[in-house]
Amino acid sequence: MEVTVLVGQVWLGRWGGAAFSGRDATGILHRVLGDGKILSRPPRVGESWRVAGPVKHHPTFGPQIEATMAMPVTPEGEHLRRFLAKSKAFQGVGGTRAKQLWERFGQDLVTVLDAKKRDALCEVLKLDLVDSLLQAWEESRSEARVVQWLDKHGFPLRLAAKVVKLWGPLTPEKILENPYRMLAVAGWELVDRAAQLIGFPQDAEARQVAAVEAICYRSMADKHTVINEGELLQGVARLLKLGRDGAERALELAEGDHAVLRLEAGRWQALGPHMMETYLQDRLAAMVTTEHIPSRHLFWRTPGDAEVDGLLAEFQAENSLKLMEEQKLAVWMALTKRVGMVLGGAGTGKTTGLKAIMWAVEKLQGTVHALALAGRAAIRMTEATGRPARTIAGFLAAAERGDLELGGSDLVVVDEASMVDLPLAYSLMRAIPEDARLLMVGDPYQLPPIGMGLVFSVYAEDDRIPKVELIQVHRQAKETGIPQIAGQIRMGILPVLKPYEGPTVGISFLPCTDAEAQAQVIELVSELGGPAEVQILSPIKNGPAGIKAINTALHHMRAVGRANWQGYAVADPVIWLENDYDRKIWNGTLGVVEAAGPTSLSILWDGHDKPTDMGLSDLDSLDLAYAISVHKAQGSQFRRVIVPVFKSRLLERTLIYTALTRATEQVVFFGDADALKLAVEAPPAPHRRKHGLALAER
Repeated sequence: MEVTVLVGQVWLGRWGGAAFSGRDATGILHRVLGDGKILSRPPRVGESWRVAGPVKHHPTFGPQIEATMAMPVTPEGEHLRRFLAKSKAFQGVGGTRAKQLWERFGQDLVTVLDAKKRDALCEVLKLDLVDSLLQAWEESRSEARVVQWLDKHGFPLRLAAKVVKLWGPLTPEKILENPYRMLAVAGWELVDRAAQLIGFPQDAEARQVAAVEAICYRSMADKHTVINEGELLQGVARLLKLGRDGAERALELAEGDHAVLRLEAGRWQALGPHMMETYLQDRLAAMVTTEHIPSRHLFWRTPGDAEVDGLLAEFQAENSLKLMEEQKLAVWMALTKRVGMVLGGAGTGKTTGLKAIMWAVEKLQGTVHALALAGRAAIRMTEATGRPARTIAGFLAAAERGDLELGGSDLVVVDEASMVDLPLAYSLMRAIPEDARLLMVGDPYQLPPIGMGLVFSVYAEDDRIPKVELIQVHRQAKETGIPQIAGQIRMGILPVLKPYEGPTVGISFLPCTDAEAQAQVIELVSELGGPAEVQILSPIKNGPAGIKAINTALHHMRAVGRANWQGYAVADPVIWLENDYDRKIWNGTLGVVEAAGPTSLSILWDGHDKPTDMGLSDLDSLDLAYAISVHKAQGSQFRRVIVPVFKSRLLERTLIYTALTRATEQVVFFGDADALKLAVEAPPAPHRRKHGLALAER
């Protein structure tokens, strides 16, 4: 079936794509299913979409079109009137004015809007509303034209939203001029095939330069910021189906076009990461080697040793605690150095040290900006230190709006800094004025950033950056054995783990095959006290021991006899996957389903006093949380942790170390003993990343 519908309702899919319903020109209602490979973007209520595909019967929803094609189109006839009335893009028009426009112009309304006939439209609408209507119409119209042009030329529709966002109505012109510009949003195979469809010359210099860029992009996708020349030439030769001479010619062209830069020792770098690394190392070198002369602050001064000692004594007395010597050194460093690092494993007192640092800075009439990568981590900083913290993204947004007045009295503290990738570190340093101060806090042995590059772990090994390392463990009692084993794993040594014997303290191992994984994890969760007592941390999403399979298995087992809605049952643990500033639910926040009704869930989120209602529009940002990724758990702690370990390229030392240090009492590894041993003994992930970052010589 092929039909054009006016979208009335949209339900976003949990794994991408959407289901939507709408009426055709005769008023018949159609329900459509489209996955992320078909939809250029999710439809919006009020838009017209042309869809095609087989009609299949669903036991609950009845007949549905399973789309093999779906694209936004310019509405016509009655659809046009309803489009103007319902679409959020046309704020202020509404049903009454849309009807008046239709009665005045009828089918000629499209021509009037396309020709931007303001005088004619002002017969119905006020001038300011006419201008906003014409702007929204042009945006909607250009997207429909571009999508149709891409479809006509054989381009996959999932590219449409991305290229339209880049170039808008100029998309066809940009693509015809150089289709390889689309490498910014798609891979080589897709872009090269599209270039062939429009007849772009195979021997064009633009194609050869693009092949060099494509190999650099692939290396960046693998988290590297530099690439060795041999690897680069081999990849280019493969893409262009040329010999080494041809690949070298392509590299020369790319260098001449400033698409890549030659580094020392036969290494190359794309322009973007080169610019970011150069800026970072120059800024940090200046902070290390030049005197701190604060601006815009009459009272701030660098305190002497005696004054720092006095502040430390006052803080300890006021808080009835005794700081360790390394915590005192961290306070001294934060007060007297322009840049510094506090290193420490899980539970070594980093938070207490931060609280002392913030207190001391405030006593000296300075200002601390406490930042974390994730919203949940920022909330934990606030709770632990008693002072406000925010995400790095929120800080950058505030700086861009001009809401922050940063100066020499300001100390910017970045917690969990090991997870900050190169682009985010670059953006942060660009937002910090030259005379502000920086303190990076984290554990260099934990997981590296999800994005490309390294910053924290590189400078953790650079003696020129002032740093203090906290060693003594507080969080876990020494009797658990967790701190000792964590220390051995940091060094690449896997000690003999005791066999699993049920609920106890310490770290144990339970062998099983991947075919037994789901049954085994169900049994373990039950024996260890249920989801309220134990958290599963899986290295992988897919497979028998992956997050999806474990969540599905535990949900089905526990959902029997319980209220259930949209794949969630009462008592299911859940996780939120984005920052919701209005409802104060942060990316990575965990919760429990308290009630499931016919159209919504009631979820009690960690840190909230009462449940929050979550509806259909929230499903795309919600997931089960019997098992979560180790990345999502970073910075959290749980009484007991279960970690499946099977052969995977993702299983490596920093992941294992991070997972086991999330537990305060017990860790159970289960799976393949050889896979665990190999992962611990292999070089950790940060050591495998190639980068060009260093501290600039001054």
